[in-house]
Amino acid sequence: MTRRVWLRAAALGLVLVGVIAGLTVYFSTESVPPCGASGVPTWHPPKDGRTHHYAVVFPDRAACFFAIDDKHRLVGQLRLHDARDISTVAPNGHEVALRTENGPYTLDLGTGKLAKGGLAPFDNGKLTAVDPDRQVMFVTQPGLLGFRVIDMRTGATLSVVHFRGFTWNPRFGPNPPSHGIVLRPDRPELWVLDAPNHALHVFDVSVAPRPLADIRLERTLTAPGSLTESANGRYLYVGDSGDVIDSQTRNSIANLPPLQTASAVLEVDWVDGRPVFPGFPR
Repeated sequence: MTRRVWLRAAALGLVLVGVIAGLTVYFSTESVPPCGASGVPTWHPPKDGRTHHYAVVFPDRAACFFAIDDKHRLVGQLRLHDARDISTVAPNGHEVALRTENGPYTLDLGTGKLAKGGLAPFDNGKLTAVDPDRQVMFVTQPGLLGFRVIDMRTGATLSVVHFRGFTWNPRFGPNPPSHGIVLRPDRPELWVLDAPNHALHVFDVSVAPRPLADIRLERTLTAPGSLTESANGRYLYVGDSGDVIDSQTRNSIANLPPLQTASAVLEVDWVDGRPVFPGFPR
């Protein structure tokens, strides 16, 4: 009898420990601000009739709204409880599709509601930037610290460009190592992210790629990262680093804490009461 009572007491104790641990994790998670800062209001669409430009960063289970025209001030946030480990985002009509650990979700920016499903792209590690005037494509891929230049008319590789003076050990560094590539719209410049060396490399691509500058990032990259350009070409957002680079001065002008642990970022312009995604077909 005594043994049975002891076993029941031990079982009840284990249950209580589990409940307490679960509640501790729940409340500690709930108390952490989704965008890393306290006092940030829940996102609601602006109603003043003016056009607003936002860089929206998607860390784990959150969306963080930074006002581009107000020195990238954090102006709103959403908790996305089911969107664990967001890897890619893309417009889906007037909504945003998210690729997550649990499959695709769709976020309604007008209401802040998250729904299961949507056409969210996969991240296969290969990125491209197309120059239609010269009919060439710049491609990054796993296993290559650098990029390929491909003739779009024939599909032939014209050259393989490496980052001069920089090395990479595939056994210890992020792969793909060059997980970010942007072709500037206003001048023949190609910007490529170098995750193992925590740097951005700038090339003149008016003819054959020619190195112009190497830019060191403020923070160490422990993941492949990402590189996203604002619609006007003025800013470059470095995922998994947090840096916001001014493309004219080639200097980091801000660091966004949610972007230090996120690779998914999307520009959203709020125009006439609805979201517009510049750079994407309507």
